[in-house]
Amino acid sequence: MSSRPDRFETFDSTFAFARSASSRVVAGRGARRALAGLVDDLEPDGVALVFDRAVAPFANEIADELGARIRLPVVGGEACKQLVSVGTLAQALIDARATRGTVLVGMGGGTVTDLVGFLGAVHLRGLRTVLCPTTTLAMCDAALGGKNGVDHGGLKNTLGTIRQPAGVVADTEWLATLEPRFFEEGLAEVAKMAAVLDADAFERVEFLADAVAARDPAALDALVQVAIELKMGVVVGDETESDRRRWLNFGHTIGHALESLAGLGSRAGALRHGRAVAIGMVAECRAAQGTTPPDALERLTALLVRLGLDPTVPGALRDPERVWTFAEQDKKAARGAVPMIVPDRIGSGVARELTREGLERAFEA
Repeated sequence: MSSRPDRFETFDSTFAFARSASSRVVAGRGARRALAGLVDDLEPDGVALVFDRAVAPFANEIADELGARIRLPVVGGEACKQLVSVGTLAQALIDARATRGTVLVGMGGGTVTDLVGFLGAVHLRGLRTVLCPTTTLAMCDAALGGKNGVDHGGLKNTLGTIRQPAGVVADTEWLATLEPRFFEEGLAEVAKMAAVLDADAFERVEFLADAVAARDPAALDALVQVAIELKMGVVVGDETESDRRRWLNFGHTIGHALESLAGLGSRAGALRHGRAVAIGMVAECRAAQGTTPPDALERLTALLVRLGLDPTVPGALRDPERVWTFAEQDKKAARGAVPMIVPDRIGSGVARELTREGLERAFEA
């Protein structure tokens, strides 16, 4: 993958899965123009739009274009990823007489696409779903690959499904008004994927970093394409996370534990997901002492900082004992082991086990 800043054309590709139906992904400036045709191709018996209230101006335009009779606003953020939210939306669909032929469209950030993906997977045993991510986190990660989930019992993504959306439409023009904290957090996911999957892609992200941080439109388009190609390339080959897809969890073992400790978005002091992943990546490299070469960790840390992400553990969360309690409950844990993925060089990841001693070592740095 060249680091040359070629002009970006709208990305439009259909990915076929052995386990489930194909999924079409359209991304780039003006991608929204493909949405109505994509939905029409599904021959819907009506359209239901679930959207974050924060993007209501965009959502109302989309609803009009799609002729969506059912319009369901939600308040985005981690607090919406709860079973009660799923139940409320399901009841609204029942009241509106939605059928199994109804196409469910979800518009918002990663928490909303997670919620809508989960709702689409379980309501009436499955509604065809189209996701319209409006944040970097959703465009570069959450809306891609078919993982859907809600939080439960104070733990991140405890309940979930793997079910591909019929389509994903990511118009990068929707990113223009994002607050910095929302803009930056999705960038961590691109750095994560490149660090353990593809050295050329990592170099490309390094090349684009300053322009992306300045919100240059062409650089943003190029970064989103890097993310799509990296993630979908892995997911097509390992949809159910039995092998290579585990590599996408780099930074998430400690990152999710920190999010849970911070309160999963339920209070003002909660940790944003992207910041948690950035912290988790650096901490996991330190926990797996001797696995990640110092120069690789230095490059990764420098890239995160250039993208606007602070990878240091907040003082209030620097408590290895409490973080370990949450890490032990990670959904990937089995037979007492807490797995994690770390780079053994830039562009290559290996499986390691997080230990209590390793976590303490990571927090000492």
